[in-house]
Order: sequence, then C-alpha cells, then structure tokens
Amino acid sequence: MRPYPRRTLLLMALALLAFLRLYYVTHSRPEPAPRPPPVRATTAPDRGQACLTLDRALEGALKDPNSATTWATVRRELDACPTLPSRACELGAALDARAPLDDAGPQALRELLDTLCQRCPAGLNPCSRAVIRSVMAVDVGGQTSLTSPRWHLEHAGPGTAEACSEVVRNLLAPAALDEGPPPEPRQALLAQLAPICIRAGQVPAPILRAAAVQGDVPARSWIPPTETSIQERARLTPDRVVGAPGGHPAFDGKESTSVDLQRTEQDPSWRKTGAVSGVFEPPVHEASSLRVKARGAGTLRAAIRVESGLGLHDPDTQHSFLLPLVCRFKGTGQWEDCALPVSLLDVEAISVFPDKRPLMLSEVEILGTR
Repeated sequence: MRPYPRRTLLLMALALLAFLRLYYVTHSRPEPAPRPPPVRATTAPDRGQACLTLDRALEGALKDPNSATTWATVRRELDACPTLPSRACELGAALDARAPLDDAGPQALRELLDTLCQRCPAGLNPCSRAVIRSVMAVDVGGQTSLTSPRWHLEHAGPGTAEACSEVVRNLLAPAALDEGPPPEPRQALLAQLAPICIRAGQVPAPILRAAAVQGDVPARSWIPPTETSIQERARLTPDRVVGAPGGHPAFDGKESTSVDLQRTEQDPSWRKTGAVSGVFEPPVHEASSLRVKARGAGTLRAAIRVESGLGLHDPDTQHSFLLPLVCRFKGTGQWEDCALPVSLLDVEAISVFPDKRPLMLSEVEILGTR
C-alpha cells in the first residue's frame, strides 16, 4: 500500500481541528452575563420621612429663626414632602404671629409662611384663614391694619377661592342691598380685598354690578373693562305681576292705564315686592335701562338672583337675592329716565316702593335682553 504524502496528512489534521472547534462553539452553553455592580444608595431624603418630621422642623424654625442649620433642614424637608401634613399648615398661624409685616419687607419666617400658603389646601391654608378672620372681626373691633389682610389674600394660593367667598358673602353682597352705606371699616376692608378677588376671577358679575348700581362702595371702578354687548336690547315684559291687586297696568306698556299704590310695610313680602313688582321667570340676562311715569315720588329696586347663602332669602321661592336701589323718581307725571352706571344681570324682578304718600303709577319700562 502506498502511504499518504505528508502534506496530505497535515491538511487532514488541520481540517479535523477546525471541525472540532466549530462543534465546540455551536454546542457549548453560554456563560451567564456578569452581574451589574450594586447601585449605591443615594442621599436624597425619604419623602415619607420628610413629611413626618416637617412639623418638628417648622417648630425648630419658630424657636430659632436665625439658625442656618434649622433653615436648611426646613427647606430640604419642604422640598421632599409632596403633600404637606395638616399640622404643618396649622403652624402657619404661629409663623404669621412671629413675622408681622413691617417697613423692612418680608422676613425669613414670612417667606416660609408664603411657601405654606402656596401649598396648603383650602380649609387648612393659613393665609385664607387669616383673611376670613379679618373679615369676621371687622364688625367686632374694627380693622386696625389693612396691609396684613391684603398680603394674606395676595398669597393665599389654593385658598384664594375660599377667602374670596367670605369677602363676597360678608362684605360685597351686603353692599348691594338698599339698606344704607356699610360702616367705614367694612368699606375700607372691602376696598382692599375686592379688587384682588376680582382679578382672580372669584367675584360673580351679577353681585359686583348690583353693588355698583347701589353705589355705596366704589364697585363701579372695580369692574374690568369688557367689550360692548352687541345684543339688541328690547322692552322686557314681566311674566307675572305681584303685590297690589290689579297691578298689571304698571307693566303693560300702555301709558293710558295706571294703578294707585301706597306703602304697606306690614306686608311680609314688602321688603322684596314693595307695592307692586314685575317678576321675570327665569330671571332676565340683562337689564340695561329703565324709565318710569308716575304721579308721586318713589323708588325702584331690582331683585338680583344669586346663589344660596348670599344676600337675602325669599321663603316663597327658596331663592337668595340682592336688592339694590336702581332709581329714585320724583313723580312729575312725565317720563323720568333711570340712568344705570352699569347694566344689571340675572334680574328676577323690578319692584316699586312709594315714598310716604301714595302715588299713581302709569308705567315702568325696562329695556334689556332675555
């Protein structure tokens, strides 16, 4: 037998080695990937722990307001706590007492109070609660300082609506009743707070306009400029007439008819209805002008529908209303125009109130839009 050449044997050996290497690579199990190095714990404070200790940090700031370490702790925990606990919000009153406003400007504690007011919700907001206390106390001992309640309202944050609701209920709405000018402390406090609430969109337009027509407070100057209405104004006829029997001629659009009216203040409905009242159901959107023709002096008042709890309450309709004076007429027997400084909104009724003597009313004309 002829032996294989040496060169051939070498090539066969190399081929066998290549085959064995390929078989090993394709049939061997992959080695597990190396585990990533452990992540080192960060130094960020635990959010839950920060909320639990925030009140103690605030108490520390009250005890030592000049400590840099204390302030650093308070700021760190305030930033780490997403929802402030109620106790932290309650400490706002103590911060307020320790940091009164002065000519030097906001102090460090007041800046901290500002932070709480921007984050605490209504009901717990220290700034809105301070405004409410100021409004409730104005009739007790008068308001000695107007700077503080104005600052509180400007910084009330989520509590702005709550604070303005109290301003509207106890200061502005009573100024839209024909019951005499509010006491001077009330007027002064309202002049400070109402413009802030109006800019925040927290004052209903019907209430603001009713107060402007009543004229006992400068509400006319608080009404923001708006575009002139392009709606066509027409004569409005009441849906029903209440008060004096046979009072329909007062609103029938006929100058030739008339009704005799006299004061009946003992009537339970006198305060709203007067001697005769033209009622709109539902309330008209806008009343822009009025005029009256009568013999004998008297006044016209407008009942403005407002949300429950404001102004006066009508037990018959179960609605709340304001009652501004819209016209004082001499009763010359000729038409007398009643100029309104602004149009009235949500007008529920127009009522006629004779002065001391009876009067003969020929017609009340109301222009506006339904």
